[in-house]
Amino acid sequence: MTDRSRISMLSTEMLEAKQIGVRGLSCYGFRLLDGSFLYGPIALFPKTALSWRVATPDDITPRSLSLFAALEPKIDILVLGVGDKKNIDRVRAAVSPFLREHKIGLEIMDTEDAIATFNFLNAEGRYVGAALYPPDDMVVTDKEYGRALALLKGWDTVEENPLLTGLSDTINQAEDLVKRLWSGDEKSWQSARQKVLESPSQREERMQLEVEGKEKKRIE
Repeated sequence: MTDRSRISMLSTEMLEAKQIGVRGLSCYGFRLLDGSFLYGPIALFPKTALSWRVATPDDITPRSLSLFAALEPKIDILVLGVGDKKNIDRVRAAVSPFLREHKIGLEIMDTEDAIATFNFLNAEGRYVGAALYPPDDMVVTDKEYGRALALLKGWDTVEENPLLTGLSDTINQAEDLVKRLWSGDEKSWQSARQKVLESPSQREERMQLEVEGKEKKRIE
């Protein structure tokens, strides 16, 4: 199974369990697994997402993290996404003593890596929180910019931020298309979904088994 398939299946399982997860980001904010977009910094918990009021990475201090320390029962790990890598050491020095005092584990990294870490830990059922600051230095490529321009609509008709549409590798476009067109029940959709996610080798193996099964029935 490819990494992309694993991510897609992980996202589906988290959605079914109503767990919070992030599938995309930009300097403006974050796209959650359920498709909603949250502007600016955010605080995440296993099944809840909140706005996190910090204006710059310099505002990531014990005071701005006090919410995570006040929770009961206490979270096991705080995943802290500080925007860009250049902010990691400065923020670590500011908050590590505070989190040690409250016996909260700290995973601090750039925000893109922090998203993957939070999603994984949350999917595992860990009691985890995340404080995510959008990256200031995220580069938008010409291809991504062109894709966004092609999607522009009137402001009163836009359903989501056009700069973010289709930019996340965690979205399985083939699966989304089949889901929109599907008219069967949920059980048969899950069977179709597995076929959509198959790698070429898996598809070939399945088809071979189906042929052998039909041949066996014909002989009997």
